[in-house]
Amino acid sequence: MRYRILLLLAVLSACANVQAAKICGRVVDKNGSPLVYATVYPVANPIDGTATNDQGLFCLEIETDTATRVAVTYVGYKQQQLWLTANDNEQLTIVLEDQPIALEEMVIEAKRTRMSKRKMLARVLRETYLKLKEDLPHENVRYALVSDVKMDASDAPWGMEQMGAEIIEAPGRAQEGKDSVQFRGLWCKRYCSPEVRARIDSVLKHDSDRNRQKMATGLDKGTLTHRALWSLRMDPAHLLDTSDELRRWKMSAEDDAHCVLTYRRKYNFLGVVKATLTENLIVDAYDYRLQSYTVDLTVKLNLPFAMKIEGVYLEWLNLLSNGGQPAEKFKLKKGTMHARLSNIYAMRNGVLVPVEKNLEAEGEIVGKKDMVLPVKVWATQHVGEVQTSGVELYKNYDKHAEVKRTMVPIY
Repeated sequence: MRYRILLLLAVLSACANVQAAKICGRVVDKNGSPLVYATVYPVANPIDGTATNDQGLFCLEIETDTATRVAVTYVGYKQQQLWLTANDNEQLTIVLEDQPIALEEMVIEAKRTRMSKRKMLARVLRETYLKLKEDLPHENVRYALVSDVKMDASDAPWGMEQMGAEIIEAPGRAQEGKDSVQFRGLWCKRYCSPEVRARIDSVLKHDSDRNRQKMATGLDKGTLTHRALWSLRMDPAHLLDTSDELRRWKMSAEDDAHCVLTYRRKYNFLGVVKATLTENLIVDAYDYRLQSYTVDLTVKLNLPFAMKIEGVYLEWLNLLSNGGQPAEKFKLKKGTMHARLSNIYAMRNGVLVPVEKNLEAEGEIVGKKDMVLPVKVWATQHVGEVQTSGVELYKNYDKHAEVKRTMVPIY
């Protein structure tokens, strides 16, 4: 018994000696410019992470006696993972490399396919579709995800929200044979400047209107924004449907190993909604496996009447606007929006899955009396663990479930 007590005391003593150290550093681009609201977090436990301030500076707590694998993420840049220890505290500078979202920044513009190459284009589209059907999951899949959303209409975003989530997808279980997606937020941290935090605290303390209090702290209903970003990806059925429209497709070579498939279409709904859509697929030139999928979308809206925006859509509009006083009511008349989205794919456990998403969107919404709300949002999602066998759907799943948010002022 005495030896057991001594052993227990030794274990407790060892645990007590595991201390935390602060690792401070700076995240910059290749020109040395600071990246504001870049996220820095331990891969094993992202909830313990932090974000950079307006100088690109961060401080992260790690255990002193172990090396910690840390991820550094910023939309439009390649995620960097590195091992940090307490000895890495001096003059730590992390430089992130560009990872452009728009395809035109990645490859030469695809030239229009000649008539003599139409048969080749049709064959490549068909082979790409068949490869997608083969590679995409046929059983339920569980993803572990870290999702960042930054918002503001200026060059310096006023805030950023990070969410850890778990997603379960059931292939072909939803309507029209589409995947059923269960997106469950596990934790949420909102980073903001002291000025914004002071304004939020003032509303909570002095304003008795529950709706204004909700707008001051609420981002959206549950996980709406993060879930919506996850849902934007390549659908094999869409590829099959549009493969008959060869005049809208182009094909070019990125290099000897990859080719680019480009689909363009313009929409005009009675002059009320005009849209231009460009989709690009980069596929392996030899086995037609999908490497990445990008979307470029421009929408112009001109309503003959004012449409009332309310409920969750008003909350979402307040999210995307410039972080000022939230709008309590808004009647939409016209607007413009330009969005660019990229999806990067990789094989995990023998199936093709999205491993990273990036989004940039900007524009403005105009309401009655020429009330203008500028809109700008950056978002990125990174997949960690992927489970492809033995996955069961959640029971009593509620997609509107609220996720507790922690306010974190970092400036």
